[in-house]
Amino acid sequence: MTQSMEIAKDIFTVVSVIIALAVFIKGLVEYVHSNAVRRYEKFHQMSIRFDENSDIQKVCELLHNPNASTGPLTKQQKEVFICFMEEVYFMMNSGIIKRDLALYSFGYYAKMALCNEKFWQGLDKNELFYIHFIRFCRLASSYRPSSVHSKGQLVY
Repeated sequence: MTQSMEIAKDIFTVVSVIIALAVFIKGLVEYVHSNAVRRYEKFHQMSIRFDENSDIQKVCELLHNPNASTGPLTKQQKEVFICFMEEVYFMMNSGIIKRDLALYSFGYYAKMALCNEKFWQGLDKNELFYIHFIRFCRLASSYRPSSVHSKGQLVY
């Protein structure tokens, strides 16, 4: 009787450990999935802000077509654009948005801004206030989409 109780106890322990491992693995998978969803939601919010902010869009229009008759941009409009790009840069560095996605989605205009004389009119490019923006612009300038991701998919 004692030996059968020991065997039953051992079986119960093994089953308990297997169930605990399964619950832990399921929890880990759910955690990773929920992080991916939150990163996508944050990326989506940034994308909407980029598309709907009129100041950012005016700067993009100037950068995309420097000869357009949009009129001069105010320092405030340029700084709204700069602050947005810095926010993308900080999110990229913290891992909220993956590097490839941030540079692919927002880097084009940052790259264009780096050497655009009209954009820098009225701003001091050497001011420390712009250091993170300049870093993001330089990263964007050297960015080449990676073929590392399976089927060319970007990761959120």
